[in-house]
Amino acid sequence: MRYNKWQMLVPFCCLTMLLSSCVRNMFDQQKYEELVEDLSPVPDAAKNHDWMLCEKQILAVDVSDLEDIERIRVFSGNPVESSSALIVGEAYASERSVVSMSITYPNTQDLLYAAAIDFEDNYTVVPFDPKAADVVNFSHPIANKQKMPYIYQPQIYTYLFEEEFPDLGDYDYNDIALRISMERSDEREVRINVQLAAVGGVKQMASAMRLFGYRYDDIESVKTVDNASFDVVRGVELPDQMRTFIKEKDLLLKGLINDAVINLFADGHWATGDNINMDYGLVTRKRYNVSNVKNDTYGRFIPRELTYIVTFKENVDVNYLSQLDLDPFILLDYNGGKWEIHTYNYNSAQVLFPHPDVETKNLPWVLCVPNSTFRWPLHAVAIGTRKQGARGGAYRTFEHSFGEWAENKDKAKDWYLYPDEDEVYK
Repeated sequence: MRYNKWQMLVPFCCLTMLLSSCVRNMFDQQKYEELVEDLSPVPDAAKNHDWMLCEKQILAVDVSDLEDIERIRVFSGNPVESSSALIVGEAYASERSVVSMSITYPNTQDLLYAAAIDFEDNYTVVPFDPKAADVVNFSHPIANKQKMPYIYQPQIYTYLFEEEFPDLGDYDYNDIALRISMERSDEREVRINVQLAAVGGVKQMASAMRLFGYRYDDIESVKTVDNASFDVVRGVELPDQMRTFIKEKDLLLKGLINDAVINLFADGHWATGDNINMDYGLVTRKRYNVSNVKNDTYGRFIPRELTYIVTFKENVDVNYLSQLDLDPFILLDYNGGKWEIHTYNYNSAQVLFPHPDVETKNLPWVLCVPNSTFRWPLHAVAIGTRKQGARGGAYRTFEHSFGEWAENKDKAKDWYLYPDEDEVYK
């Protein structure tokens, strides 16, 4: 039976309009903005704030004067003098005279160190100012083909999520806390270390990580060291009926537009490794690692860490993958829909589920802190407040407070190093 194309288009348009209306009704942007004005802990937060504590840069490293260079490493400190110099970028040379690569580094850094490493593991090192140069050469090295006595670690970033998205949160930024780092283990292989460090929310939350700029078809495989899984606790796998958000068990997921996505966990509370009590089919969920007491409401767990081994296909350039290209996000239910919470720079991303765009006003729902030991606030303690000039919250040190940074992104950029010891998790 043949249909006139307009007969087919009318019901399709009606369905599209209905779905669009339902999506809009899932969230009231105007109401959210009105509440922000009255309830924000920092009502005068800068409107042009990017909420970034680190910088991403494309760097060209000229190794034409050197021989037999296998790879490039960029450090936060001098690798010749200290084992605490952290790797903020790494690339393989592949017989190139100029290596183009991405690096991500804390925006408090005024000096970085590039190391050209040959096949015998000898280092040639040069300092450079990342804000003044995007091309590095080795004409004036501070070390020339030297062996290094240290084993270096990658920079670790702490990602802090608010579960109330898209409504106003309590801004304690501890509903999910992940510590994530990345290192190159081969020319086509990346290892991503993910630690689940806190689950301070009581909603069911899942998590995944998009590799921004890379497609599902760019990946050959994803596996974990020892085949470990956040969804398996003491040999018991998360029940299928609790896979509310991520039903797939594969580690590599395909995003809505073919993005490469790593499946982290389907239920954050289960992933802690604690026993989840189920009474009459209802799940009792504690707040973990957000209180210095332990009771029926607050629990503790030893942070769990998994290493994901991502192998890319041949002819895929992995040198452009840096920490800021990792897009970890959490998934939760809101008003009948599945929503994704991303860092501010990926705020509009819809990777696994479509949902309405939410324009962030005032404080973001996620922070990325370039620090491996960052201590998040206790439950219901705001990370920082700034009202009528007064400072408060867990990070309120004068000239090093969260509130000052929220009002001016060029001030107090090191606020995360100055906690109030009585207001943070120990």
